Amino acid sequence: MTEKLYYENPYLKEWEAKIIKIINKEDKICAILDKTAFYPEGGGQSSDRGFIGEAEVLEVFEEEKQIYHVLGKIPKEKSVKCGIDFNRRYDLMQQHTGQHLLSSVFYDKYKGETSSFHIGEEYVSIDISIPDMSEDIVKHVEKTANELIYKNIDIKSYIVEKSELSNLPLRKVPKVEEDIRIVEIKNIDYSTCCGTHLRNTGELGVIKIIKTENYKGATRIYFKCGKRALNDFQSKHNMVRNLSRMLGVDLEMLENKVRSNIEDLESLYKEVKQLKESLYIYEARDIIKNNSSKIICVGFRDRAFDDVQGLGRIVLQGGEFLLIAYSELDNKLWLAHNGNFNIHCGKIFKENLQKFNGRGGGSDRQAQASFLDTKNLMAFSSFLKEKYNQ
Repeated sequence: MTEKLYYENPYLKEWEAKIIKIINKEDKICAILDKTAFYPEGGGQSSDRGFIGEAEVLEVFEEEKQIYHVLGKIPKEKSVKCGIDFNRRYDLMQQHTGQHLLSSVFYDKYKGETSSFHIGEEYVSIDISIPDMSEDIVKHVEKTANELIYKNIDIKSYIVEKSELSNLPLRKVPKVEEDIRIVEIKNIDYSTCCGTHLRNTGELGVIKIIKTENYKGATRIYFKCGKRALNDFQSKHNMVRNLSRMLGVDLEMLENKVRSNIEDLESLYKEVKQLKESLYIYEARDIIKNNSSKIICVGFRDRAFDDVQGLGRIVLQGGEFLLIAYSELDNKLWLAHNGNFNIHCGKIFKENLQKFNGRGGGSDRQAQASFLDTKNLMAFSSFLKEKYNQ
């Protein structure tokens, strides 16, 4: 059995080992070592990366108590120098330890149990058994967790027998029967875990909750720890600073300036909409005047589909028409009438759109569709005109 150095010293970066065996497993080159500090994926934590000799370690996994190192190529030597991508390892240690700390605070303060967690490349998420969690709870938990970080509390791990579990204030009873590993944040949290962790809470630096969302009757918490939190702050600070420069205000006045600009834009949007509708009336009159049929087809190369529909609605108010209106800019088409035609627009689209690489649908009086390109849009428009004898 491979000796697990990552439990003895999770800060170990380099060591020497012997390759016991090279096998092909599921079309992957897998090496078995006599000892390893590469953590295999498990317990919600991704596996380590690095090198075994000159071969890159792409993945590490454990099956039936055997650790397999997936390699980019077969090493030339049997005795090899191994090295971990420690930046990645340390990041995962910060995130995993942060998860333990945050989960313990949710449980201690609000009896919120962690049903699952995920350590992703960008953020960590935990599902807490508190539905519709308030912002006050989120702020209180975040503040408490960071205060525990400042206290630089010791963290240690150890193996216990199942009979000893009753003596520990565990947040959750483990399912395993043997090799039960406890990760203890002194006097704060006792959890069964097979992952790698920091020496103390101080190395976490900071925990920042990014967002929350309702999820299957619980609340999913997204957060970042340590260097991830710092990078996130730096990125957002640069963004806010650039926005303040663009808008010509100090950071303290940025929110008020943005709110004021939004109000101005909403006012201008309403004004523009009213002006467009006024123009539509005159444009619709000309379209009706110059059309001798009850079937009207109007199309525009450089007008958005929303504007085309706005004009079309005014046209339909001017009489009993079957309207075909389209926008080449958006590759969308609208078929509509005011109810005095024995034509089911939605049914026509359902029966024919697929032939023209279009997608859409509608009701008896109106339907709209989008197309992959202008060629298909124009072909469908011609099909409708021919069908209704324009």
